[in-house]
Amino acid sequence: MTNGEQNDIELPVQQQLAAYNARDIDAFMQCWAEDCEYWAFPPQLIARGARAIRERHLARFTEPNLFATLINRLRVGNVVVDREIVSRTFPEGPGEVDVIAIYEIDSGKIAKAWFKMGTPRLHGPDTMSLDRARLSDAGLVRALTRAAYAKWVPLLGREPSPMVADHESAVRDHHIDILSLNGQQVALIEMIAAPDHLLIENIAVLPAFQGRGLGRRLLAHAEQVTMTKGLAEIRLYTNKLFAKNIALYQKTGYAIDREAPFRGGVTVYMSKRI
Repeated sequence: MTNGEQNDIELPVQQQLAAYNARDIDAFMQCWAEDCEYWAFPPQLIARGARAIRERHLARFTEPNLFATLINRLRVGNVVVDREIVSRTFPEGPGEVDVIAIYEIDSGKIAKAWFKMGTPRLHGPDTMSLDRARLSDAGLVRALTRAAYAKWVPLLGREPSPMVADHESAVRDHHIDILSLNGQQVALIEMIAAPDHLLIENIAVLPAFQGRGLGRRLLAHAEQVTMTKGLAEIRLYTNKLFAKNIALYQKTGYAIDREAPFRGGVTVYMSKRI
């Protein structure tokens, strides 16, 4: 089997994983055959046919912390085996579970899948802290930013500007706070104070922790910083293709001020009065 053929076999698995994490049911179902089968392991048929699998996942995609982190992947012929850690909201509360997923690929679609679940590990009450980044944290700032923005590379056809920024200069010249969740450094916000407003230059959340409200928490923190500095306006900008980001900003009170071309795309400038 050539490398191209192996990549073709992995493609529907990778696409459905991305759609799962985006909670995009239409994109998710495009990866499954109409007569697909969905099994628990040891063999127990859970759902047969695309319609049944769709209905099963519609409810799951409402879970706010749903995210599957791929640990490793194996290919054998037309079978792909993924080991994942999946964050979910269980009946007992939020937590995570180890999953082994086995996919059989036929004609570019998932024809059958088997899932072996571990024992869920429930999260205790979350503890959060925000600490100012020091120059020695530049590597951490770079790693968090690159991990958070990597999902946008296929959409843009290039690395977004925050991925290639001078992070040493950013730590030295800007106000960067790093958010720790239960002792793990998982997100950051980079802010620049101007005479009449505070600019949010960058918000980055590790993929495994997206969808848990951390972005909103950082936006609220930026408002507190704005008021502490005696300013009355907060501004930010983002790529127009990042529709979910724009929707989040609008839900938290930001208005679109203008749009401008940038590197073959469009930048959306937004602001909020505090």
